[in-house]
Amino acid sequence: MKKNYINNYLNLFSNLNKENIKKFDDLVVKDIIFIDPFNNIKGLDNFKNIFYHMFDSVEEPKFDIVDYAQNKDHIFLKWKMTFYAFKASQTIEGMSDITLNKEGKVISHLDYWDSLNGIFIKLPFLGFLYKISLRMFKIKN
Repeated sequence: MKKNYINNYLNLFSNLNKENIKKFDDLVVKDIIFIDPFNNIKGLDNFKNIFYHMFDSVEEPKFDIVDYAQNKDHIFLKWKMTFYAFKASQTIEGMSDITLNKEGKVISHLDYWDSLNGIFIKLPFLGFLYKISLRMFKIKN
């Protein structure tokens, strides 16, 4: 049973769209915890709202699962997200630490990714300032 939840959860992410977000209802606990560089939320509705917001904010978001490993009640997931924003195709790579309960439902999903290089560097004014600061600290070969 636990393996089915895991496979269904990973499959849902790989095929996520605005219409199937509700399928998380069967795969996560009602008080799920989700943390990423922008969010720290608790609860199934808040969790699903993050993805509804994503589909409303960027074009053609897609998650590709690059690899994953499981250790008892934890799944460590490497993923790549592609989407269209800022007038160009964008890619963010990250890792997730997913914790399961005894039944195999997700109780927490913690995402780790570089928001500076993934998002902020692409914003006109902030990106310019960030690129200047990179030059200050980068070693010269």
